[in-house]
Amino acid sequence: MNTSLLTKLLPLAACAALVACGTPSDGAVPVAAANEPARVATAQAAPASVVDEIAANLQACSYDGAPVKVPARGGGTPPADCRDMVARIMQFTGLPQNFDVIEAKVPNAAALVVLDEAKLPRRVIAFNDDFIAVVRRATGGNAWAPVSIMAHEIGHHLSGHTIMPGGSQPPTELEADKFSGFVLHKMGASLADAQQAMTSLVADGPDGATHPGRGKRLAAIAEGWTQACRQAGRTDCTQGDAVAQTSPPPMSPVATPAPSLPATTPATPLTAATPAAGPDVVPAPGSTPSKFGQFVYDEFGYFDRAERARVEQTMFAFAQEPGIEVVTLLVRDLHGLSAQDYAHAMMRQLRVGKLDVGNGAVVVIAPVQRAAAIALGPGLMLENAYLVENQVKSLQRSIEYGWSVCEKKRACAGWTENFLGVATSIAGSGKHWEWRIRYQNLADMIAVNAREFDERQASGASYDPNRSATWRKLVRFSGSVANLAPDKNDKRHFVNEKHAERVGPALLVREEGGGDAMLYLDPRTSALMPAGPLVEGRRYSFVARESNLHGAPPQLDLLSYDALP
Repeated sequence: MNTSLLTKLLPLAACAALVACGTPSDGAVPVAAANEPARVATAQAAPASVVDEIAANLQACSYDGAPVKVPARGGGTPPADCRDMVARIMQFTGLPQNFDVIEAKVPNAAALVVLDEAKLPRRVIAFNDDFIAVVRRATGGNAWAPVSIMAHEIGHHLSGHTIMPGGSQPPTELEADKFSGFVLHKMGASLADAQQAMTSLVADGPDGATHPGRGKRLAAIAEGWTQACRQAGRTDCTQGDAVAQTSPPPMSPVATPAPSLPATTPATPLTAATPAAGPDVVPAPGSTPSKFGQFVYDEFGYFDRAERARVEQTMFAFAQEPGIEVVTLLVRDLHGLSAQDYAHAMMRQLRVGKLDVGNGAVVVIAPVQRAAAIALGPGLMLENAYLVENQVKSLQRSIEYGWSVCEKKRACAGWTENFLGVATSIAGSGKHWEWRIRYQNLADMIAVNAREFDERQASGASYDPNRSATWRKLVRFSGSVANLAPDKNDKRHFVNEKHAERVGPALLVREEGGGDAMLYLDPRTSALMPAGPLVEGRRYSFVARESNLHGAPPQLDLLSYDALP
């Protein structure tokens, strides 16, 4: 058996299922009956050793080993009906699309980060369309299988998961699986259909280094599917039945090259979620995180629908550009937590903000407990911490004077604007900062900073931070944690104590190029990270914002990190 060929074939086939949108389905053809090359039939009965090899590669398909350089124009244009499938899924997310879909000569199909002509990172879902028929047959012609895989990849990008060298991380894979199940329920898939791709294409087995075992992944899909079911007000979610539809599932066989959208899909440009009538169901903190699907949650059903819709659109626009996400929760229950702890727990639970740059915020209004709180992601906290105290006081005044009106009328009417206005203020306060990771290693950032300094010295120009290509810009670099509590009296490694008081404790990092860097970490950040608390001696990929590159060592504010093998 050509195990090398199998290693390339089935992982590609599984990931390339997302491009089945570009080719008409063959119908529900069983794998055994498929008129496929002999190598595919052989793969179905491969021995355990070969299956393990295939699974290992399949599990890595969600992430490329390193940023992939594609042609200057970013790869080929995907078929119209493939773009249509992405649009279908995005209509059910309630979020703006932060990635492109391209056809490129990549060895698989996956969520990737590619570098454009300016060497700036760009999120894409790239695919190779050579294996469409294989996947269609491998899933028994299931129309939802490619949709679920595409939703999984979309979940990685919308959540801001880091594209890691050497593969993914089990926690983020479960998050993407849960997101897939959540979206597929909203689109009308049964639980069995939502799980079909995972069941057919991922071999069963123990947890791997990059992906959990299939059982855990199926459970995550079920968790997301059930969460969406309950949020829709259904009481029969344990049965796993699809929502009744008046049209076929999104990828059913069609004769036309661009199938029309299902009846449940809005025939409008990508936009924010439409507020539902009645109370919302807010997921409890503590389970597998999954990207949120609306910017306002109201467990009482009291917010004015027109004002709420306006705020949803405003928050959607901020999420689209510059990328800031703010979610407001009007809740009955804090689940035994303080309002502040609940706000931070829900930032993790709903993955508010892009995980890699920490540009999210959660506003909590708990009128029964007479409490309010705001949690800021580490990226927003750096720039807006000073605003939080006054904004929380504003919310508490609204509870004190306005909530009795809401309860009496069972509608907040004009008070809705008071409760929801804080979100707009938070989003607006961070819009002038750059949220794109401009530098892919610290050495490049330091070199640009040094060049700017030399140019100013030569010209006599004064320093203008707004014209600088490094001031408060973002950088991703790899290194190991040298010291989690560096000695403030060590003159070789300066610790800015005032900065540490404002941002968080310092830690010394040894970058892979050999240099040192002093990072400052908000104490709440570790709870958001899939990798857990930092460990001395371990290697990580860091995302940080420049603070002072002229320091010895350079000083940066840490926004996120991912463990490296």
